[in-house]
Amino acid sequence: MRFFARIILLIMCLSVSVNISAKTLKIGMKGQEITALQNSLVAAGYLARTVDSEYGSTTEKAVSLFQKDKGLTITGEADEKTLKAIKKAENKGYRNGGGIVYAKGNLGIEVEKWQKVLYESGCLNGDVDGIYGTETFNAVELFQKNNDIPVSGAIDEMTLSALEKRKEKIDLARKNNNIYLYTSGDVGKDIENIQTKLQEYGYLDGDIDGIYGNDTETAVKKLQEKSGLAISGSIDEETMRELLNTKNVYDKSLHKKYIMIGDSGTDVGELQNKLILHGYNPGIADGFFGNDTETAVKLFQKDNNLEVTGIADSVVIKKLKKAPYFKGEYKKKIHMQSTAYTPLDGDGNGKTSMGAYAGKGHAAVDPSVIPLGSTVFIEGYGYAVCDDIGGSIKGNIIDVGVDTLNQAYQWGYKEDVLVYVI
Repeated sequence: MRFFARIILLIMCLSVSVNISAKTLKIGMKGQEITALQNSLVAAGYLARTVDSEYGSTTEKAVSLFQKDKGLTITGEADEKTLKAIKKAENKGYRNGGGIVYAKGNLGIEVEKWQKVLYESGCLNGDVDGIYGTETFNAVELFQKNNDIPVSGAIDEMTLSALEKRKEKIDLARKNNNIYLYTSGDVGKDIENIQTKLQEYGYLDGDIDGIYGNDTETAVKKLQEKSGLAISGSIDEETMRELLNTKNVYDKSLHKKYIMIGDSGTDVGELQNKLILHGYNPGIADGFFGNDTETAVKLFQKDNNLEVTGIADSVVIKKLKKAPYFKGEYKKKIHMQSTAYTPLDGDGNGKTSMGAYAGKGHAAVDPSVIPLGSTVFIEGYGYAVCDDIGGSIKGNIIDVGVDTLNQAYQWGYKEDVLVYVI
């Protein structure tokens, strides 16, 4: 009898032992087992908070992301299989984006601080209340998308670093009494993200190149006009929030589809540059649609079998976007080296040395080789007015104007380009 009692007792002990070792750790639990789990998550690169022995929202998110990355069932709970996998992953690299710092469910002053940055960045539409809820989760996701950070909805180390940099920029702008977050002349990844949004909503026709130039400024003005904001062409906090509001899709049917005599602005300057590129003379590309520009449009329409109105409608604009061709008339031809420059190169004012809108259709030359004001046709490029100079433009070299940094890279450096002086 005693023998059987001992067997039963042994079986009960083994059963308890198995249950203890196979216990699933989950949110709300505390103790040494949670400490061990958190230390393992830190070592595996999934947690970047102080180990506090409490299975809270951050630990749950770290476990969920680990399970997702390793192809395990995503529960946010650390069962035996998950615990073994986390232990095995210790000191073997870090999660893409780094360890989790804050997650949905967290509360406090730190959460409130980053909510404010998200709000001022135009990502958070909800309250700045220190509660990491659904609205904050969505705002973090949007911020991550805008900054090419792995999207998780949790503030990981990479996201925190980006938020810190954004806060520094906002604080500096306030210190300098500058209300703008971004303005003409700014460059970088943030500008690319802004341009992507502007293009997605139909405001921007130009390239996404990370340069806040004339095209981007014009697009921002269109957004501000539609949204009833002060029209500055620069991005303040209000404009940023409107930019990230998907209701702001540009309705082109409500806006002018043509450019005509008396109009002025960057749209006209771009039209004039395109006319020059195709070999038509609109006068100085000053952004004003006067008689010379009207005459150039009429001639272009005539040569392309279009109705001759002198108005640059959508048909004219579309044809001007096609590659220019050489008409065959010239005085002499020169073999030259060639580079390219954008409107923001040099002093960055967007104008040539003769006061025209810089970009395609303009070129910088050495006046001793090609006199300023000359019109040329550049092989592989098109027509240009030589109305600019540069400190490094000496001898047989021509610096062609382009509209974006990407176009400048595409043109690159050319050892031998045939230039026809018209």
